[in-house]
Amino acid sequence: MGSAEILRALLESAIATSAAVVVVLLLRGPVRRVLGPSIGYAIWALVPACLLAVLLPAPRLAPGHAASVQFLPGTGLNLYAGSSSTGMPLLDPWVMAWLLGAGVLACRFAYQQRAFRIGLGSLQRRDDGCYQAEGQVGLPAAMGLLRPRVVVPGDFDSRYSSEQRALMREHERLHVRRGDLHANAAVAVLRCLIWFNPLVHFAARHFRHDQELACDAAVVARHPHHRRAYGEAMLQTQLASQPLPLGCHWGFSHPLKERIEMLKHTPRSTKRTAVGSALVGILVAGAGMAAWAAQPGRQATTASTPPESVAMALALDAPRYPAGLAQAGVSGKVVLLVDIDATGTPTHVEVETAEPEGVFDAAAVDAAYKWRFNPEVRNGKPVPFRTRVPIHFDADGNPPEEGAAREAGVDPVALETISTQR
Repeated sequence: MGSAEILRALLESAIATSAAVVVVLLLRGPVRRVLGPSIGYAIWALVPACLLAVLLPAPRLAPGHAASVQFLPGTGLNLYAGSSSTGMPLLDPWVMAWLLGAGVLACRFAYQQRAFRIGLGSLQRRDDGCYQAEGQVGLPAAMGLLRPRVVVPGDFDSRYSSEQRALMREHERLHVRRGDLHANAAVAVLRCLIWFNPLVHFAARHFRHDQELACDAAVVARHPHHRRAYGEAMLQTQLASQPLPLGCHWGFSHPLKERIEMLKHTPRSTKRTAVGSALVGILVAGAGMAAWAAQPGRQATTASTPPESVAMALALDAPRYPAGLAQAGVSGKVVLLVDIDATGTPTHVEVETAEPEGVFDAAAVDAAYKWRFNPEVRNGKPVPFRTRVPIHFDADGNPPEEGAAREAGVDPVALETISTQR
């Protein structure tokens, strides 16, 4: 995947995620009041649905017409070893900045996770299956992605009654059964990948808040006569000053007032919950389809009706000859299929054939995303089209000379507009 393709995927992902987050933030309060905290938490599925939708192949547009694409003088794509670069191609500065930001945030989360774990001290397994820590702040907590376990504070038996201990253990074990630990890990990964989007970080806190409310509601629904004990346990817990990115802890700094207020509400009926789940499913599916359909489509072409103007290749810089292959005498050919939008910018590049396979593919695709075209015009408007571009990598040849010999570098079939249905 080339730099341009990475940046485009990041931009599309950020836009889709932001749109989904805004919708969820607007709906979560009303949905929670009408259908209950569990459904209010479930609508967060909108975010991964939209994110995955934009990563799928773009939809096909209605077939258009074939475009005639010509080379400008000297823009041939025969690549000679003598013109190759011996160094590895550098990453785009924007891609490097993105990688740096993602790495910094990942290190921060790793530090927070480790700091929370160190603050627990040594862990001792208890008869009830939990692990008892030396510390107290932010516990009980559910931790571990591969081997989840519930950790309780050192004064667990003396601070809480047997009734409160049972409710708190069930709360944390419910997090584990519902997959909340893995959901929080996915949120951390998303925040690292789209670290430049402040809306994602803002939404993460509300996601964790709805997660806890949903878990509270589930426990209270099972033990409706123990609301008072449950609320008192919340008030006795020491809130954690250190976040736990890959876990769920009872002392997460939610507004306790809202959590305790929720305990007064009557659990929603099974019928209402089922209706809410169905509505969320429809909403998630619809949002995913909308995000997928909103992607820039790829134009399918037909070979009828000549264009009003002929598309011209404005900039077709040759790819870098991969380091070491020229010296080793490795030659080859890559045939690309390039989709070009109405602005003359490639939107999708794929390898149709390659000889030898997988050797020159990356260099050819990365170069193709940097090409620019003057697109054809139909009915007074520029239109997208698709073209086939063979690129020759010649380790034994010589670069073309200036003047008359310049044409030696032009492949007579280097650009060929094709008809295809995608």
